[in-house]
Amino acid sequence: MLAQKLREAFSRGSRSGAAVLVAGVALTLTLAAAAPVLAQQTATSPTRAAALALAKQAAAAATPNAATAPAALAPRPINTTVPQPSTSAPTLRTGSPPVLSPGALHIVVPQPPQVQISIGDGANGVQLDGMVGLVVFLGALTLLPALFLLMTSFTRILIVLHFLRTALGTQTAPPTQLLVALSVLLTGVVMHPVLDQVNREAIQPYIAGQLPQADAYTRGFGPMREFMLSNTRTQDLETFAELTGVDSSLAVEELPVVTVVSAFVTSELRTAFQMGFVIFLPFVVVDLVVASVLMSLGMFMLPPMMISLPLKLLLFVLADGWVLVVQNLVQSFR
Repeated sequence: MLAQKLREAFSRGSRSGAAVLVAGVALTLTLAAAAPVLAQQTATSPTRAAALALAKQAAAAATPNAATAPAALAPRPINTTVPQPSTSAPTLRTGSPPVLSPGALHIVVPQPPQVQISIGDGANGVQLDGMVGLVVFLGALTLLPALFLLMTSFTRILIVLHFLRTALGTQTAPPTQLLVALSVLLTGVVMHPVLDQVNREAIQPYIAGQLPQADAYTRGFGPMREFMLSNTRTQDLETFAELTGVDSSLAVEELPVVTVVSAFVTSELRTAFQMGFVIFLPFVVVDLVVASVLMSLGMFMLPPMMISLPLKLLLFVLADGWVLVVQNLVQSFR
């Protein structure tokens, strides 16, 4: 009975705060009236005593104190206005983070990397800025090895070795990479005295700080000029001096670098073709002999190359051809 009243009081209390107060007072009066009877029954039954204790706790919890009653249960007048949020600026408190205005923000935009290349020093130095300068520098760096090889014995040696392979008829043996490597090695043998002189007269004094850059270039190119002029025909020098508009009265040592290099390369090509012709002659004789023998025997279906190639290889090996070719190539330079 008490539990039923308690549940009814709580259910009505969810609708109105006043109903909860009335139910609590009624429940208290009922318990006070039934206290003597319950006291007699608790003396004989411990279970009823525990139930009475639970009922008292429930009544105490259901009866709110006037001092601690929530203000939300009090009736609110109909005309009471709902408080509006304050529109005033917030007050900064101690320890709060500072408020930054948009004007105080400074955005740093990363700049693209700048490329600057300096070659040389002083008035004779060259500076290349930006992407265009980088492209020009890389292009010149790519062409430098080719220009350097044109001023050495590499051109003649490589062409002669290619003629030798063609005369033998071996097609791709030795391969092109091997011919280039062999040409570089033979170029080092031929150019060793010249490069040693350049190192002693120009490179080492410049590294030691005893020679400025312009003088080092002049001294370094001197031995190279002498080597090219000693292996260049006079006719080729005159031809390119006329093509470049150089005064014919100038001495050979005073000719521009472009004229000397162009005449040297032309002379190297002519000399290499002459040596190739000499190399071709014995192998052409072998091909003619083999072709004549096959025709006299009526063996028209047999390719002459199948017979002449082994004979040419045998002739080249017996004559120690590699030593003869390399020795004559190195000794052909003055």
